Amino acid sequence: MKTTAIDDNPRRTFTALAEFERNNEDKENGGWVTFDCFTYPSSYLIPGELELLALRAPFHSIARFLSLEDSDSQWLKIEVGAHATTDSVPMQVILFGDNTERVTLHLLNASPVRLSIDAFERFMLAHEDRVPKTLISTILDLSLRNAGTLAVAAYDVGQGNCNAIVDQYEHPRVFFDLGWAPNFHATSRPPCQPRLFDCDPITVAPVVLSHWDMDHWSYAIARSDFDPASLTTRHQWNPQALQRFWIARAPEIDKHAIGPLARSFFDALSNVRLMPGVGAMLLWPDGCDRITFAHGWLEACGRTPGAVQDRNNTGIALFVQPHLRGPAILLTGDADFVSIPGLAKKTTPRLAGMVAPHHGSDVTTTAIPAPRADSPAKMVISVGRDNTYGHAKQVALDAYKAAGWALAMALTQDRHPCATHHLGASHEHGNHLLKFSHADADPRCGCERVQHAHLCLTPSSLPLITPSAGVRKIRRRKRKTTAPTP
Repeated sequence: MKTTAIDDNPRRTFTALAEFERNNEDKENGGWVTFDCFTYPSSYLIPGELELLALRAPFHSIARFLSLEDSDSQWLKIEVGAHATTDSVPMQVILFGDNTERVTLHLLNASPVRLSIDAFERFMLAHEDRVPKTLISTILDLSLRNAGTLAVAAYDVGQGNCNAIVDQYEHPRVFFDLGWAPNFHATSRPPCQPRLFDCDPITVAPVVLSHWDMDHWSYAIARSDFDPASLTTRHQWNPQALQRFWIARAPEIDKHAIGPLARSFFDALSNVRLMPGVGAMLLWPDGCDRITFAHGWLEACGRTPGAVQDRNNTGIALFVQPHLRGPAILLTGDADFVSIPGLAKKTTPRLAGMVAPHHGSDVTTTAIPAPRADSPAKMVISVGRDNTYGHAKQVALDAYKAAGWALAMALTQDRHPCATHHLGASHEHGNHLLKFSHADADPRCGCERVQHAHLCLTPSSLPLITPSAGVRKIRRRKRKTTAPTP
């Protein structure tokens, strides 16, 4: 793993959206905090142009800077430097794509800040156009034309999420999330990175984005590079990621504003025209609860009594149901079951499978839907081994078993050898297949695109590895020094 050395001692001030993931079970760290930062360039010539930086640190280490409330997020003014001082806190720079570098900056100061009205409205997507629900359903229907027998794929992307509706030849037709593990979870990535767009000659699959957390869309970043002179990060977008429709919801309440990095991605998508007058970014229409298409429907999460109004619960859930008949397969993103209206109202069909919420984190156990008895009843958790959050949680695994999912539970981190004999090569992956019926044949690619792209799915006949709970790595504490680093 390459390490970047910083030779001088610059300091920069940023505005940061601090996002908290508290974990009271983690006595050492108390959870984690992400600072999604921006500042304006000195020559601010291009409207909307931002200089970016993303940082991460244990919650306990930064708690002394602020009086933090139990909230999703808050805006801060922070100062960071290249070297430590007596009172500074080390923070890791977050990088994406193929970058595995470990870069450390130091938090010197942090205080709450109030954004200008213009800046706040930018991160709320307040003035961005919404599209009609008919356009979204039409895009999905066109992507699924002549697909044959449908199935669902849960791809192995390390600690992140990427699912897809696949056709009878294993080609992805509609993606649900397009995540990839960042540098601090680089060891959780699969040995061979899936090339998710290699099947574009068949269909340029649109992406339904569950919500705006980085690990659910960051496959769109080809590479991140840290600039030690400016203390900023430059991101190269994957051009193929931009050449497809993305369906997402705008924030509805103040504390769910998207971060600067997500806003930069939104702008990149909005600048691409895929149809006359229509950009690559399709924002969910205001006041819309559900969008139905030929083989399922999307639901706006969070509009249910009792659902916690955090950002995980205010995105989009996808129910896949071929021809709107028979059992369905549920894709949740990070949304808890109580935030999905169809489940809360008990109006959905019984499930043949699902991808569990939030990488196997805690859920409302009493709200877990039971599988249909005569179905494959397969549940997949998209998770990366040795992740710092301790996913998947044992209490969640036990709850899923108790709800009826015990016979076919799988984690994407548990990889199987995949022999591609006709290619003269083999690799391991945790790409899992979810089917609607035992009688359905496994999808199988005949054009070799899937095999070359490492998108092969684990055969349904293969015995599954018994899931085990995640074990959070314990960091060794370094001996404290009283003198600042020169």
